[in-house]
Amino acid sequence: MGFQSGDTLIHIKNKSFRLRLTMGALAELNFRLSVTGPQDLSLRLRALTPAEGRVLLACLMRPCLPLEADISRLAADVPGKDIARVMPAICCLFEEAFSS
Repeated sequence: MGFQSGDTLIHIKNKSFRLRLTMGALAELNFRLSVTGPQDLSLRLRALTPAEGRVLLACLMRPCLPLEADISRLAADVPGKDIARVMPAICCLFEEAFSS
């Protein structure tokens, strides 16, 4: 899967990953984080636990990885400090998607 306009590149544990915000990723986030809409999701994203951060990463990584990739394992292996470190890039991904 190639790089697309709007993708964000992050680096975790000396590996590069692309993140993509799609309608599917938003729907999965709403479901997995039990939020009811954009404002609820926005509030939730401001105070994520490390476990919720891993859910966020998995949902944003899924569109950029092959179907057979074990996304849950990839996201589960991400330390909480790395999630906090990449959050600014994730915030930019959301801002760019919603400001267009």
